[in-house]
Amino acid sequence: MHTSTVSFEWIKTMSELFELEWIRIVLTIIIVVVVAAIATWLTTRLLKKVLMSDKGYLPSGSIFVNITRAIIWVIALSIILDSCFGINASAIIAALGVGGIALSLGFQDTIANLIGGLQVSLTRLIKPGDKIRVTGESGTVIDITWRHVTIENAEGETAIIPNAVVNKAALVKIEEADEESNEH
Repeated sequence: MHTSTVSFEWIKTMSELFELEWIRIVLTIIIVVVVAAIATWLTTRLLKKVLMSDKGYLPSGSIFVNITRAIIWVIALSIILDSCFGINASAIIAALGVGGIALSLGFQDTIANLIGGLQVSLTRLIKPGDKIRVTGESGTVIDITWRHVTIENAEGETAIIPNAVVNKAALVKIEEADEESNEH
């Protein structure tokens, strides 16, 4: 009988502990953060696998991975704010919409680069591995991010070109035959 009394007391103590508000909040935050981290890790791996395959419908580039990561963490933050603190995230998002107009004026270049990165990626204008020439820089595309295109020239130097510039400037895809004739 002594063992059942001890286990009953332990269960009672644990149930009283979970009735404390701060314990519930901390556990909820931990669970949401762990689930978001796992979802981010799995989604990142899946996206990289799909984007790097030759049969992928989306072009390769880290811009899609980064946008997906951001969406997962915004959702996690919304869940934490709503379930732990009673803050309605949709009201915050609506308020940010009004403030977003003012911020967008200050972040015009960043927004232009983000939209430019999406245009470059979705239209498959260029992709990692392509040889390009833009604004006097030429080389192989290494990556396309939300802000810029990274290319590496024949000397191993890295050039970072903002996506807005890639969209506005004359872009030349260099074919292997063109590259060889330029070297001679």
